[in-house]
Amino acid sequence: MVVGITLMKLNGDPYFSPTFGRGGLGAVFSCEVFQVAGSSPTLDIEVQHKNAEDTSFTVLANFAQFTGADLKNLSVGGVKEQVRFKYTVGGAAATNAVHFNMLAPSWRPY
Repeated sequence: MVVGITLMKLNGDPYFSPTFGRGGLGAVFSCEVFQVAGSSPTLDIEVQHKNAEDTSFTVLANFAQFTGADLKNLSVGGVKEQVRFKYTVGGAAATNAVHFNMLAPSWRPY
């Protein structure tokens, strides 16, 4: 069994997680990057949210950029009803890749 997901830069378009419901008004999101490969690869993760009646997602917060294997946490408050992640793999080459695991959020009242 392989833990995590591998994303490549390819044409540079972002990837999106499935939308999920919030579990509290605040949360701690965690991501562990296991491997990076290519020409100066990076991973940017944006946490987006919206309410059911909203027509589009807005930015809740951003993780600090990943440039190598690392574990980072992001603490947020004021989370709307629906949440998703936007992943962007960067760097010089279309073959840049990042292998990582998004951990389950730790929800809190605020």
